[in-house]
Amino acid sequence: MEAMLEPVAEFIRNNGAWAGVVLGLFIMMESMLIIGAFIPATPLLVLTGGLLATGVLDPVTVLIGCIIGAILGDGISFFIGRRYGTRILRHRRLRRYRRQFALTRLYCQRFGVASVYVGRFIGPLRAFVPAVLGTLRMPVRRFQTANVLSAIVWVFGALAPGYLTAKGLERFDILDQVHPLVLAGITVVVVGVVGTVGWRLVRRRVARSAPVLDAPRM
Repeated sequence: MEAMLEPVAEFIRNNGAWAGVVLGLFIMMESMLIIGAFIPATPLLVLTGGLLATGVLDPVTVLIGCIIGAILGDGISFFIGRRYGTRILRHRRLRRYRRQFALTRLYCQRFGVASVYVGRFIGPLRAFVPAVLGTLRMPVRRFQTANVLSAIVWVFGALAPGYLTAKGLERFDILDQVHPLVLAGITVVVVGVVGTVGWRLVRRRVARSAPVLDAPRM
């Protein structure tokens, strides 16, 4: 991951005008089926939050690019699920994820539109929720409303750890002594632990509520 992250972070740092476009593309790809597992957008956003805190990047272009990327990524996955339904599970690259699809389906049936918001913040769910909601035929307008609103909340939430950490280090005059990748790594570990705990809680909650999933309300 570091081999991919460092040159991209360096490009963003030295080409601020393209930061929003590059980040938007990374976020869009991270939200999509199959390829999302290979795109480290979250640590890149942590780094970006630190660059925003130090004034290296323009916050307006970064926020716009990130939000658009998040909306497009989930939107594409949703329409793939809506177009192909459960047939997408026949794809050779997705067969190994059938268990995750089944659990995500139960989760989406149980929580309906709220699953869009929660799924943004839980790594194991992020790439599956939009596609599963598409297979469940959630109304397009309802999904897109949740997609846009959750994208805004998630982008601010993903940038906040790096931003706040950099501000704290800057206050103690030690920001220049910390390598950006080290900062991103520490923050990502913390976020990963929180996401793992959230994933386990979701699995437990879905398992307990499974008997009531016969008549979901989307």
